[in-house]
Amino acid sequence: MTASLNNFPMKNQSVMPLIVAIFFFFVSSINADAQTKVTSALIKSDTTEAQYSSKDSIGVQGNKIKLISDVNAKSGSLAMLLSALLPGAGQVYAHRYYTIPIFWGFGVYFSSIAIKANNQYLDYRGKFSESVRLDTTAHSGDQNLLSARDFYRDQRDEFILYLGLTYILNIIDAYVGATLYDFDVSDELGGSAKIQFHVPLP
Repeated sequence: MTASLNNFPMKNQSVMPLIVAIFFFFVSSINADAQTKVTSALIKSDTTEAQYSSKDSIGVQGNKIKLISDVNAKSGSLAMLLSALLPGAGQVYAHRYYTIPIFWGFGVYFSSIAIKANNQYLDYRGKFSESVRLDTTAHSGDQNLLSARDFYRDQRDEFILYLGLTYILNIIDAYVGATLYDFDVSDELGGSAKIQFHVPLP
């Protein structure tokens, strides 16, 4: 029983660059999201109005201060737990809905490839074992079947690794979304500060 490796699908060498590009995209989007919200919060003043008056010193007269918005904070730990139990649940909790189909899409894709590769691995493993049993002289079996078995085993393990990385990134994304949820970047944070100096004239 022989098989030609020319009929086997070769490993797609473009898969790894694609995976790297995907993860760089997620990391960049997380960093950009965080920086945008932090920057937007920092560039707005605290709507403190202070009036200073004195001849030789500066004094502060009490005025209104508005510092905190009415946005409820989200728990990063709870978001991580939810996404660990069910990928995408943490994103729902953190209202980060747009990343859910991305994670699920890649998760389903990686899972399907891994399952198909595992089925092929089991098939060729059985065929190779049978070839070893029938080889009554060298007991080495059909080397083409051995190569096919190893190929599909490596492909299965590779896509299981991709699936695991997607799962971990899903948890990280939920954590970041929850911790940045309470950053209010609305115009209500804006305001003005008024400082008045009174310099005594001789």
